[in-house]
Amino acid sequence: MWFKNLYLFKFEKDFSLNAQQLHDELSKKPFAPCSATQRESMGWVAPLGNNTSSLTHAANNYILLTMARQERLLPAAVIKETLQEKVEDIEAQDSRKVSAREKKELREDIEHELLPRAFTRTQKIDAWIDPKNGWLILNTPSAPRAEVFTKLLRKTLGSLPVTLPESEVSPATAMTQWLSSHKPPSPFVLGYECELKNQGEDKGSVSFKQHDLTLDEVQTTLNAGKYAAKLALEWDEKISFVLSEDLQIKKLKFLDVLEEQLKDNDPQTHEEHLDIEFSLMTGEVAGLLNDLMKALN
Repeated sequence: MWFKNLYLFKFEKDFSLNAQQLHDELSKKPFAPCSATQRESMGWVAPLGNNTSSLTHAANNYILLTMARQERLLPAAVIKETLQEKVEDIEAQDSRKVSAREKKELREDIEHELLPRAFTRTQKIDAWIDPKNGWLILNTPSAPRAEVFTKLLRKTLGSLPVTLPESEVSPATAMTQWLSSHKPPSPFVLGYECELKNQGEDKGSVSFKQHDLTLDEVQTTLNAGKYAAKLALEWDEKISFVLSEDLQIKKLKFLDVLEEQLKDNDPQTHEEHLDIEFSLMTGEVAGLLNDLMKALN
């Protein structure tokens, strides 16, 4: 349940559904595996696992939901190879060239024939809604996957007024200043990773990993005209992460103090374990995001 990334969206108006009401809406598009001739299937599944039936889970006014997406894996190279064999057979037997239109029809027939035998891959994306602070937060580093999730949620609910977050001070400007001064605003401290990019049309970059960011070589690279596009930070001795210039959070890691709190709660079932993790995670991330947005505004 610990999220590894925070792909952030801001609601443009209040999210008015409670967990039960959202469950009712998600029930209109439950996940079902791909049929024999279906390329992909998407829908909503129980976030606490197959032993539960609710398509949402609420804790401390945060609402958890999970999208499942299944694809049939039929590589284009396989279709191309099979098509080439059929075309060669037809041309040899009939002593004629196969037209582009006939190739298109053959390709469709091949796909229809092979699709039921193709393996499937199922991926899930967890997300939670923070109605109080107006966040929709996805556990993915990928913009395309985030778009797939929001598209399905918008289709399910009829509308989804969300936008990417914005701040008065750009993350790039703030991160460059924090890195230059070696001092992010409290309760943040520098981590051990950053990516510095050239300004202007030259897209060259320099990355430092597992590196003391206060050393002179980092400062020298900044002074050469680069800016901080990514910066590792630690928040309140509880969460480490990498902040990117588009105000997204990656490589999220919950430090030992939260694992200790989880053990202290002594969950007895898998569902209880997920519930406690979700409660701990959302409370702390809410604090992190609150401090981060203050630092950028």
